[in-house]
Amino acid sequence: MTLERLDAADPASLERFERAFHAAFSRAKANRLARRLWHWDDTAGRIRPRIPYDDQHVYLRWQDDGDVETAVAINWRLAKYQAALLGFPAPPAGLRGHCEILALFSQRDADLVGLRTFLREVAALLLQAGFESADATSTDRLLPVYEHIGGQPLEQRCLDGENRTLLRFPLQQVARLQALT
Repeated sequence: MTLERLDAADPASLERFERAFHAAFSRAKANRLARRLWHWDDTAGRIRPRIPYDDQHVYLRWQDDGDVETAVAINWRLAKYQAALLGFPAPPAGLRGHCEILALFSQRDADLVGLRTFLREVAALLLQAGFESADATSTDRLLPVYEHIGGQPLEQRCLDGENRTLLRFPLQQVARLQALT
């Protein structure tokens, strides 16, 4: 299974990504904050980020059967900042080499080894492209996982009774994560 960048112009690949995105977050259907972040089409069983695909790089790993195993959507242009929908301020204008993680998911629940490997590879690609750091938001439940892979909490907000944390990932640190055994 190799890491690939999604060709958003390929309707079949885009559909597989959006269906996998929906499947991964289907447990969050009642979550008002998740509904605020992305465009949900429950009838078609698809989710897509509000940030246009032209402003994103989506990296994914396909399963042998052609389904998406793991994916991450990166907002590289930062013309719009997804975390602002949750009340977080945009990164400082002078912050160079910065991007935002719009979504991260794996079809393999609790596969920390696979997730670390995937993120290490993605971080290396982002570093090659000139990025140095990435922001992401997290629920309380996933915060320890993101801290484990290098996320540094910046701010926390309570919205609609749910806590969200804004984290910053130094990509050099993520790219150097050691493999778990």
